[in-house]
Amino acid sequence: MQLKPNISYINQLAILLGLVGVSFIIASLAAAGVWMGITGKSLFTMEKDMLNPAFANAAKWTQLVAACIMFFVPAFVFARIINRKPFEQLGFNSLISGKQFFLVICIALSAMALSGALGTLNEMIPIPANWAAKFKKAEEAYNQQLMTIAKMNNWQEYLFSLIVIALAPAIFEEVIFRGAMQRLLQNWFNKAWIAIILTAIIFSLVHFSYYGFLARTALGIVLGYIFFYSRNIWLSILLHFLNNAIAVSILYTMSKRGENPEKALNENFPLIYGAIALVFIVIFMYSYKKECKIIGTENLPEGSPTSIQNNNPFA
Repeated sequence: MQLKPNISYINQLAILLGLVGVSFIIASLAAAGVWMGITGKSLFTMEKDMLNPAFANAAKWTQLVAACIMFFVPAFVFARIINRKPFEQLGFNSLISGKQFFLVICIALSAMALSGALGTLNEMIPIPANWAAKFKKAEEAYNQQLMTIAKMNNWQEYLFSLIVIALAPAIFEEVIFRGAMQRLLQNWFNKAWIAIILTAIIFSLVHFSYYGFLARTALGIVLGYIFFYSRNIWLSILLHFLNNAIAVSILYTMSKRGENPEKALNENFPLIYGAIALVFIVIFMYSYKKECKIIGTENLPEGSPTSIQNNNPFA
């Protein structure tokens, strides 16, 4: 039986969105301050200067600070408003088994193949020529900015890129999307699959990438079920980190070999790869669900907020 919340769900959503809006403004101001403090450059040329490889580290620090304020801060404040134990509300707990860890790695690898195939499918969807031109221009601008931030000349810069591009986004984005938004929507609609899909779509939309929309939506759904079955945000963070870290590692390896790393950003897979990957994801997710049930029933008291009350995603 679910207790009626002290704050209605629609008001909770309003609070969360309001916090995100305020945090976006603060993050923009903080990013500008960090950028000018490190580079000494004018704010008016910031957008252009961030594409200059000479300012790669400054761009990384700017992105790190902005992402923390934009995603983590509103999620934490929101969780504290509705629960005296905000970290518990967001899903931070230490109940992780070795089998869960292994299965998340397997799912992450399969999800990358699925994402590559969905990228191919995304490109096959017919759209007006003027739309396609705009979307491709936006994609090229995003890739150019990413290549600047991902510039890695040595292993120290590679590790820093892993923190900024892989680890930090994994933590900050999972906390706001899965820990805060998905959990809110799940409690509101009492339908886990609705909450997971809606959150995944929003997760994809905020990246402002048409050609990556299907791939990020699918990744968001996988991340959503990882969190739903385990009630442990660390496991969805792990999968998100692996997805980003593998991409960063590929870029670093190609750069060290003297190859053009931009090719990796535009590389997609045949649709058959996606179909095979989807089968593996279903198999691994079934085992993961069973393992989460064991961890939940054996280690948590009945009624615990982190226990698995309902293992049917379509209930």
